[in-house]
Amino acid sequence: MKKIQMKMLMTTILLLTLFISPAGTEAAAGKAFKDVSKNSPYVDVIHEMRDKNIISGYPNGEFKPNESISRKHAAALVNRAVKLPARNKFVAFKDVSTKNPYFTDIKKLQQAGIFTPDKKGNLYPNQPITRGEMAKVLTIAFKLDVQSDLDFKDVPKTHPANEYVRAIYSNAITTGEDGKYYPDRPVTRAHYAVFLHRTLHMHDPVDPSEPAQPLRGQLGGYSEEDLKNSDRLAYLMMRLLNQKVTRYPADSLMKEPLNKAPHWDYREIDLYPAGPSYGQMTKENIQYLKRFVRKDSEMEQMLDRWAAGDFSRVQQDYIELYTIYDSEYFVWCMEETCLDSTTLHVRTKRAEESFIRTVFGQRGVERHNEQWTPTSNSL
Repeated sequence: MKKIQMKMLMTTILLLTLFISPAGTEAAAGKAFKDVSKNSPYVDVIHEMRDKNIISGYPNGEFKPNESISRKHAAALVNRAVKLPARNKFVAFKDVSTKNPYFTDIKKLQQAGIFTPDKKGNLYPNQPITRGEMAKVLTIAFKLDVQSDLDFKDVPKTHPANEYVRAIYSNAITTGEDGKYYPDRPVTRAHYAVFLHRTLHMHDPVDPSEPAQPLRGQLGGYSEEDLKNSDRLAYLMMRLLNQKVTRYPADSLMKEPLNKAPHWDYREIDLYPAGPSYGQMTKENIQYLKRFVRKDSEMEQMLDRWAAGDFSRVQQDYIELYTIYDSEYFVWCMEETCLDSTTLHVRTKRAEESFIRTVFGQRGVERHNEQWTPTSNSL
């Protein structure tokens, strides 16, 4: 117990040094940061981390969520929060003196195989760490395994960070943005707080006293305030139904190439890039969306049916949600693009399993089997 308490203390102390304001004065606890919008999907995480004295703001009450984190600070965090194995022989960086206060932290990450010198033998410790580099840090430090085969549009299999980005995505640590990860962008303070929060809490049990929440890393991109808008709520409900319905043949698999309409020779997986809006058809996600639906509405009735395991109307539900999401649907809809029973198909058991395994990994398959009684339209 003493070892656990000491580890928690060291982690907290370290994180305070990483997010401390330049003047050394923290923003008042309990008050919202001036520059973190209440509509930000990260607002609750940022303030929770602040209230627990893990991060702090600036004296003027700002958090500066868009400022970047340096490589040396990232090294300090990981070294003190996780015990890293010394896999490699130490190779000194030319631009990291032994007098550098972060020398030991950087050395530990180099020996663990996380940091490597560039062609000039440098690390550039003061430069911002990129999102691709942070993915590597988190994957190796926390021993993350890849859970699914879904890739971001801008991190293909040939990208040097592909394995690491896959790992943090499939473990719900990152959600990306509109199907992209932007691996070369610096990690911002806001995203660093979110990455850290998700990694530290990825194995936490669900607290039954908390309001219904989505599965970690799912149904992101919209704040709770946003979800009061019915078309945004309809959009997320449609994303749940993507597990059940498809515009491909009912028994087609995610990675199976096709040479027929609606998408010619594209595989279905090519139309489902990693991103913030996808969610598995689970009881957690259904209950979360029920928090925002209008009482006695058609959308509430849909969610109630799904929660009861009734997926007999998923085609009709999807079409109804589409008309809510796109009010001009009937204006542009043409015969070959309109949604009906001839263009929208209910996935077979095999096709649904392919979807779940590809998008949500083996854990998703296990979660599905635990929650839903097998029927002709489920695993």
